[in-house]
Amino acid sequence: MTNVLITGCSSGFGRLTALALANRGDRVFATVRTEEAAHTLKADAADLPLSTHILDVTDAASVDTAVAEVAALGRIDVLVNNAGYALRGPVESLEDAELFRQFDTNVLGVVRMIRAVVPIMKAQGTGTVINMSSAVGLLGLPFEGAYSASKHAVEGLSESLRLELTDTGVVVVLIEPGAFETGFVGNTTESAAFTADHPMRPALGRFVELIEGVTEGVGRAHPQAVVDAVVGAIDDPTGPFRRLVGGDAEYADAIVRRGRFEQYETGVQAVLRAGAN
Repeated sequence: MTNVLITGCSSGFGRLTALALANRGDRVFATVRTEEAAHTLKADAADLPLSTHILDVTDAASVDTAVAEVAALGRIDVLVNNAGYALRGPVESLEDAELFRQFDTNVLGVVRMIRAVVPIMKAQGTGTVINMSSAVGLLGLPFEGAYSASKHAVEGLSESLRLELTDTGVVVVLIEPGAFETGFVGNTTESAAFTADHPMRPALGRFVELIEGVTEGVGRAHPQAVVDAVVGAIDDPTGPFRRLVGGDAEYADAIVRRGRFEQYETGVQAVLRAGAN
């Protein structure tokens, strides 16, 4: 049995992963932000080896309290940093408070969890940190600047942490999913200034159509594929550092690795300009 601590289990990949791991017999410490979400998840888990814990990754005291609570129950073999959301809007429309919240959750939240859990793992002499990134952590998309920047930051943090933990017994793995229908779209927040009559709204619509077409063309993976990637990282943490999930994630990786940004840029710009006067 592996003891796994997961953040952001109210919905999406976090919830699916928590239930999948508990179903296979792992001991899951599933964290959520509200008592209501905890009650719902616990009810769905029934008699599975899953406990719920209140944790808000934007609150350092909440992180420390929850991790101490979990550590008192047993070892922490695996940490899955899954909590996050996407902020949508042109970069020029983003407000300081919106950007801070995006990075507070997606980046500083990861650091707070690492700060609380990694010392425990180092003392154990073993552990796995799985950070949930995204295809947009590899390649920026228009109107996803804040989210993309936050995931690029997670990529860099993960690279540094992996090297820093050399010979400690603690391994860092990145999961890089593409687009999936998990309810994550419901967690997308639009910048306040990106109003319905914003002049860039039509361009967003055209770009969304492009992305949907690309995703369908290269293959939209089932959310179970992300769960499988997390399970694979738990069972074999010494495998690849980066684990791409979905055809669109592989597509983004190929653009970066093969130096084809200019080609990608030309195609996207053509779509954004379409219909412009």
